[in-house]
Amino acid sequence: MTVDLVLQEYGMYATLVGILGGFSFAALMQLIESSKKGKLVTALTILFSLATFMFLLALLVFVVTYAVVAESNRLFPELATLGAYALFDTYAAVFILLASVGLAGWIRSKAMGIITTVLATIFICLSLMALIWLFQVLGLAMMYG
Repeated sequence: MTVDLVLQEYGMYATLVGILGGFSFAALMQLIESSKKGKLVTALTILFSLATFMFLLALLVFVVTYAVVAESNRLFPELATLGAYALFDTYAAVFILLASVGLAGWIRSKAMGIITTVLATIFICLSLMALIWLFQVLGLAMMYG
């Protein structure tokens, strides 16, 4: 992979995790500022906090790695490994965010809770299937050259 392609990839990931992290942070602030109390609100606050911090970690890795590669104009295998860890962190944060959104509907009503839980479950399954498929394709590409 060339330096230009790696920079595009890191820039794309940084943008994605920045947007998702911002969404997660906004939801977290809404929960903190709300007057509602209870175990569900506490659990959601913890989940949105976890997702926010995970997105922030990935953002930091992608931005700093982007800067190092851009400034040195060369690739470092060690940074590629760090980028892979940040990508897995991003995947986990996306699943936590989806689970949080699925649970958030229960604050409003039982019907809304059922709808958001079903939708979140569907999208978690679809996201997991896409992730598995992508790794299978990547594995086959690596195996057969």
